[in-house]
Amino acid sequence: MKIKKTIQNIVYIALLSALLFVVTYFIRIPYMGNAGYFNLSDGLILFFTIYFGPIIGIPTAIIGTTLADLASGFANFMIPTAIAKGLESIICFIIFYFLRKTKYLKFISLPISSLIMVLVYFASYIILFGTTYAYTSSLFDLIQATFGVIISLVLYSAFKYLPIKHYQFN
Repeated sequence: MKIKKTIQNIVYIALLSALLFVVTYFIRIPYMGNAGYFNLSDGLILFFTIYFGPIIGIPTAIIGTTLADLASGFANFMIPTAIAKGLESIICFIIFYFLRKTKYLKFISLPISSLIMVLVYFASYIILFGTTYAYTSSLFDLIQATFGVIISLVLYSAFKYLPIKHYQFN
């Protein structure tokens, strides 16, 4: 039984990583100066994390987005992306899990974890490009984070009543 669950988790991670890669790679708007791009990955990352749990959500967030950076020609962002999206997913799940019994307060995990993602990228922009660029690009990251929170709430609302057997903590 444990082997079946492990294989099922690997399949979910592979399929959701591929979906995340497609959304990140094909639906993007490059930032000025060709240093990063606006995308809709955060909405899926947050949704995957709160719906499927950390065993599927965290690796999916890291794999899908770092592969999109590699394919997009932004290999210099692979490590910051892995850190930012991984932390976003981890923090989202921890807060959501501890507040899971509340009706609405559990959703505070979405903007908090998205802000962590913005801060990680802000630090990487300072290291790679300097402070002026960091402030400018972080504004776009905040917009991306806002869209991500909205997208994840819409997806969660649409899918919350579907039965899911491999992960339930509500």
